Order: sequence, then C-alpha cells, then structure tokens
Amino acid sequence: MFVSWRRKWKSIATSLLGVLAVGLVTCPVAAYADVINFGSLSQAGSFLATEGGSYTQQGFTFTSDTLAVWEASSGNLPDLDTADTSLFEYYAYGTTSLTAAGDAAFTLNSIDLAPLLAGATGAFNVTFVGTFADASTISQTFTVSDSTPTALQTFDFSGFTNVVSVSFEQGTNGGFFTGQDDAYQFDNVVVNSSAAVPEPGSLLLLATCVAGLMGLSLQRAAATRSKTSLGRPPVLDDVID
Repeated sequence: MFVSWRRKWKSIATSLLGVLAVGLVTCPVAAYADVINFGSLSQAGSFLATEGGSYTQQGFTFTSDTLAVWEASSGNLPDLDTADTSLFEYYAYGTTSLTAAGDAAFTLNSIDLAPLLAGATGAFNVTFVGTFADASTISQTFTVSDSTPTALQTFDFSGFTNVVSVSFEQGTNGGFFTGQDDAYQFDNVVVNSSAAVPEPGSLLLLATCVAGLMGLSLQRAAATRSKTSLGRPPVLDDVID
C-alpha cells in the first residue's frame, strides 16, 4: 500500500487549525460587563453603616478613608428604596479610588450619583479623574441636582477606556450631616474589563464549521481508501516520498 495516510491527516489537521484560527480572530467578542450595585449592603436602621476603607465586589475594589451606606430607614436613602443603597465616602474631601483586580485595565462606562442628604434645592459638580497605564490622565465633571428624597441620576463617561484607576473626591455637608452642600453617594457603576471572550453563539457556529470540515475530510479519505482497495493506482500526491 503506497497511500500516505500520515500526509493526508497532516493536511486535514492543518486545514482544521486554519479554520479555528480564523474563527477565533473574526468571530464577535463580548467583554465582561458588570453593573456594580450596592443593594446587598442594605441593613436595618435609620442612620448609616460603615464598610471600612476598602470594599471589593465583582472583581473591582473601591478604596477610601471610610466608606459607608445609609441604612434602610434613613431619609437620605435614594428613592427610599433599599435596592438603591449607595456607597459614599464618610469624610469631607476624602478621595475614593476604583481599581480592577490585579490592577488590570478597564473601561468605566457610567455611574449613578445622588446628593448625600435630602432637603436641598440646588446643584453641584463631581469630578472624576481616570489614570492610564502610562500615568496620563483624563477627567470629566458631572452636575448633580439636589432632590427630596434623594434620587440617583445616571452619568455616562467618555474616553475612560483602558484606565487602570479612577478617583473622585467627596464634597462637604453642613455640620454633622445637617445640611447638603456638595457631598454625594454613588451606585450602579458600569464597568468593562479589557479581557474579551467569543460569544457563546459564535463558539457554537465555529464548532459546527470545524466539525463539518472534519466530516468532509474523513468522507474524502474514506472514498480514496475504497478506490485504492479496488486496485486503482494511487495518485502522485499519495505516493510516499
């Protein structure tokens, strides 16, 4: 028998690897999208509860002097709804920073902000500063409206792509939580990590294509083997060197 099955299978394997490589490059990808909501931090009470100087959720860490949330019966809870429990820096002018696990790059898409205290009727600004791996920065300022009860307002970021950290400074309030100035609370932080994976549907389509190609190659190989067994001389490409 002069048929070189080794050469034939090597050709099949090469074709399959080629299809797989092209598929992984061209198929759609879905980034890891996370909405970080602090509703799970809700607890009974009518004042506030502290969470320490660092809080991690869904692979992202918020670091500040002292982080806190309003308790379930507080009149400062956004929309008076525990699902909207929001995190805030306890001390005036304290800076909160957001980072991803392993200091990986990420994209900050949006954030919800609300006044820290209910009862005011003005507006105030909050500035966010993003830092990139090369130490360059980007900043964006949002204007938050006061309300009673306090209400979360969504703000979209532009250009905060592949940052390694984002920082934002807390404002102030009058006395010991007696009057709203420019302090705020935040929730529903929407982030995307830089890592991306093929969408499940794309992987299924790719697997189907590979399986089809393998089946076609095996069918052709079987046909060639059948013809050889009937005495048909091998073609030039099938002769062992």
